Amino acid sequence: MKDYDKILKAAAEGSEKYFNTQMDYLKKFSAIDCGTWNEEGNAKVVSLLKDLLEGMGAEVKTYYEKGLGTHITAKIRPENPNGKIVLNAHIDTVFGEGFTKEHPFHIEGDWAYGLGIADCKSGVVISIFAVKAMQDAGLLPNKEIEFIFNCDEEIGTQSGSRLYAKEAADADYAFVFEGAEKENGKNGFVTARKGVILGTIDIEGKESHAGCAYLEGRSAILEMAHKIIEFYDFNDYENQIYYNVAPVSGGRPNGIVAGSAHAEFCVAGLPTNASFAEVEKNLRSLENSVTVEGCKVKVDFHTLFPAMEKGPQNTKAFNLLKTPAQLLGMEIEELYVPGATDGAYFSSLGIPTVDALSAEFKDIHTVNECVNMPSIKERTKFFAVVLGCMD
Repeated sequence: MKDYDKILKAAAEGSEKYFNTQMDYLKKFSAIDCGTWNEEGNAKVVSLLKDLLEGMGAEVKTYYEKGLGTHITAKIRPENPNGKIVLNAHIDTVFGEGFTKEHPFHIEGDWAYGLGIADCKSGVVISIFAVKAMQDAGLLPNKEIEFIFNCDEEIGTQSGSRLYAKEAADADYAFVFEGAEKENGKNGFVTARKGVILGTIDIEGKESHAGCAYLEGRSAILEMAHKIIEFYDFNDYENQIYYNVAPVSGGRPNGIVAGSAHAEFCVAGLPTNASFAEVEKNLRSLENSVTVEGCKVKVDFHTLFPAMEKGPQNTKAFNLLKTPAQLLGMEIEELYVPGATDGAYFSSLGIPTVDALSAEFKDIHTVNECVNMPSIKERTKFFAVVLGCMD
């Protein structure tokens, strides 16, 4: 029988005790340029986390990917664990070198501003210190707890997803600490997200003088115009699967018929992993029809994120949040949202997964990115209670 009063007391005391430490770490993180591919900045973040996690007695490992950065895992393992849970957040941002100096950490009212502070460093400190609060009180569940913090989420987790398959496939549950969602004033937790495909269209034509030898040319830009129209015709508005092209480039000076053209594209809103097949069929078909005779069309694409499919698997993870929410007097709701995150990878491995466990945020991916400070404390306390209530 769980001693809920003891769990609530430990969670409240721990979230209060560690709040200033969490803010200190967020200030440090916000001063580090650690965009994807920034190995030097990534190494600074990993060093801070390694020291913190080892101080909790975790078994820490790092996984270096040349040209990208380093992923970090940390395991806290009781003597005879009854299962395993994974806690995930990412440590890369979308900001380039020098951005943190131009946009330093600062506080305005209840909001702390800093690049990457919401996406996803607040998730890192909430997950760690929720565990630490219950570790201090001796109230962690009898499960192996593995933190996985990856360094390539902002480009689709192509490297990190391989680490997930290796480290997380045997997990009972995965908890993903992306920013909090709100729905009708309730605390929303995400159990379904849509998938995304990215790709390119490249067209080879034939250059010629636009005046003296116009008819000898084969305009790659004209062919690209036809391809873009074809591409947009694939839009499935009923199912909210959207095809978008940008940016587009091609040709040389305007006195020359364009010999080449290039476009990038995104297909967003894929509701299930089965729906990828129809999209891929559509994309391949673009190579099979050429309007401008003599042009060649090449289409390349890859999955940015699979779908985090709606269904009983992830609802099972959401249900673990109900008792803690009730104990804290929180209204919660299960959400299905379009934005893609690493939750999709864990879910695709067959792991019951729930996302959006981090703090309330505004303006992520912009220089005005900020996180609500009271919600850091609230979400730390909440997940500490989740851990305490877990069998």
